[in-house]
Amino acid sequence: MQTKLVVVSLVALAMSSCSLVTPRIQKDAARPEVREVTQNARNPDMSLRKRVIVLPFIDATQGRSQKGAQVARDAFVRSLKKTDDFVVVSNDDFPKPVQTYFKNGEYDLEAMAKTANAMGLAGIIEGKVIDIKAQRLGDAVGLVREIRARISAQVSIRMVNTKNGTIALNESRTADVEDTTTRVGERALTDRMLQEDPKLIESVITSAFASTIPKISQAVEKLQWEGRVAMVKGDRVYLNAGRISGINLGDILKITEEGEDVYDPDSGALIGRVPGRLKGTVEVVSYFGKDGSIGLVHSGSGFRENDHVELY
Repeated sequence: MQTKLVVVSLVALAMSSCSLVTPRIQKDAARPEVREVTQNARNPDMSLRKRVIVLPFIDATQGRSQKGAQVARDAFVRSLKKTDDFVVVSNDDFPKPVQTYFKNGEYDLEAMAKTANAMGLAGIIEGKVIDIKAQRLGDAVGLVREIRARISAQVSIRMVNTKNGTIALNESRTADVEDTTTRVGERALTDRMLQEDPKLIESVITSAFASTIPKISQAVEKLQWEGRVAMVKGDRVYLNAGRISGINLGDILKITEEGEDVYDPDSGALIGRVPGRLKGTVEVVSYFGKDGSIGLVHSGSGFRENDHVELY
């Protein structure tokens, strides 16, 4: 009898031990698998995304709230990103406050070009709201009422090629839309108030700038993609472009020293910058940060910070 009790106790103890172990095994099995970042970072057409900066939009109308221009820029940047052709760099990443380049109602894009080129930017984009007009078409009755309006906008877009400081795009566009906005508790509503309504402004400005996106893509497509060496440590070269820019793991990149500016001997105008001496190549093996990559030295030597990087 005692023998049976001992056997039963041992079996129960074994079953109890198994029940304690089982949950730990299930927990480990449910742990998410860590995978390497996908190598398919490039666009379907195999082109790298060009790095651009979109300056704060300018409103040419004095006295109007700058909220409209900010809404317009935000909508434009969203449309630009949807093309999957660009990496939009923050204005805060520019070495100097961009407002210091604002003169006579526009930005001095040529003065910004050299600094932007050193950052690996392909272009600088300036948007300007030239004029906005609105006309009320209908007004519902009540404390909370929906107002229909026709609103028109005239805008312009400029982009500088940072490689040589020339204006790569200078376009003007107009748009007319009918849309609604909601007002609460206002007895009177002037057309001027409609011209500053964020919802109406976003609607018409988005339409006005939408037609400029293909033009910008065409202009940027002609520009050569470039990155920069951010840091060199041993046989590892840290680059300022990574997966977001379209760099794939396994890519071979060539590194050159900074080129020299060539000026016309008669006019003194900048013709362009000649390529620098080829230093060697690196193979991309990993990513880091928001949009950086790490390359192992494949050939050559003497790599330094701010050296130029291109696809081999």
